[in-house]
Amino acid sequence: MFWRFGGAASAVVCVVGLLAVGCGDSPASSNNDSPNNGFITPNNDTPSECTSNDECEDAEKPFCNLETFACEPLPEGHLIGIGDGSAGSVEFTTIYNPQAGYQATDLEFNPERPEELWVLQRQPHSQFPCTQDNPSPLGCGALEGVMALVTNPGLTGQTEVQSKVDPNSWHFMRRPPALAFGAGSTFGTCGEARTGNFLDGGPDFIGPTLWSSDLAIFAQDPGPGLNGSHLDMLHATPYCMGIAHEEANIYWTFNGNIGSLDRYDFVMDHGPGHADHSDGEVYRYIPGELSRVPDVPSHMVWDKEAKMLYVADTGNGRVGRFNPEGTVQVGDISPIYEPLAFNGLFEGGELVDIVPPGTLEHPSGLEMHDGILYVSDNATGIIHAFDKEGNKLRQLQTELTDGGLAGMTIGPDGKLYIADLTDSKVYRIDP
Repeated sequence: MFWRFGGAASAVVCVVGLLAVGCGDSPASSNNDSPNNGFITPNNDTPSECTSNDECEDAEKPFCNLETFACEPLPEGHLIGIGDGSAGSVEFTTIYNPQAGYQATDLEFNPERPEELWVLQRQPHSQFPCTQDNPSPLGCGALEGVMALVTNPGLTGQTEVQSKVDPNSWHFMRRPPALAFGAGSTFGTCGEARTGNFLDGGPDFIGPTLWSSDLAIFAQDPGPGLNGSHLDMLHATPYCMGIAHEEANIYWTFNGNIGSLDRYDFVMDHGPGHADHSDGEVYRYIPGELSRVPDVPSHMVWDKEAKMLYVADTGNGRVGRFNPEGTVQVGDISPIYEPLAFNGLFEGGELVDIVPPGTLEHPSGLEMHDGILYVSDNATGIIHAFDKEGNKLRQLQTELTDGGLAGMTIGPDGKLYIADLTDSKVYRIDP
């Protein structure tokens, strides 16, 4: 059901560069004026424990509250700073700066090798065709997703970057908006596209792909007669805008074509380059309730403790929470383009507004850490912090170009890393 574009897939992708520079290289400003940076003298009637963070030596209470002049634990949402929310209230470190014109849509640290930051990239739309009658290498090649691996990001002297392209990336990693690491040495991606074939071909045959993060497998030629290095792929989610891992080989996806949540269980992968999907399962919920904004990723987070899904519903300008418990099957998914062990349309689940429309314009990046939701607004360049009930805690104006903010992740150092769609740079926020 798909065509393998050998010429584009075999193209050599240049090795991209890494900039690990000193703190303070803010996307638009390096001014560090902040309410907490100056020396403030307490009122003589106020008992003074501290007047700056430097005076708080207790590791559990590193924050000097300049209203009480007492050392306290860091406030909620502190990953985006504890100052006035301006770009100058934090420091930005440029972690990754590619030489090619890619767009970074998402990023995650590899849980199996936490020193590796994986940066998912798409290429800009091409003016050249990729049609059945005119499969130009430039047009079809521009559909390929590219993965950059940055080793020990931000550490002095550690500049190793690897650029990885699957042999059949134009189908298996077409214009990818998001990735999610899964169980063991696996991860999932999906593609913002109608089809995995020629652009004028049919059917709407695309969905999430399961990969190995083993570098002896990922982006390697699997051998004669096999197709790409993917471990598995199912095909019921055109214009996928986001993906989140639940458990085992189960992933949630944002179906931008019909505005639904699609849950996939790959069950057992078929191995690199094979094509047996017969054990796959697809579950569909709330069709019509989500809205896609073209080219803007809609990231999602699975809350493993509460067993609920948080969704950046970009087109509706909100963050929602979905609870699949209690849903019941009311029919089958149609159309389905391949034999599956199960497919079902479910009703009964409700997408509850956690951050209702009005606060965010185009929520894109979504990350949960210590019970706090961090949301990047692609339209404004602002990162917001909310508790899980949607109460706003603080915000940070990054001053990135409008349309830049996309995926985010928490590093092993406990800091927030952000991807910039406009130039594919990755920044670390140092509060």
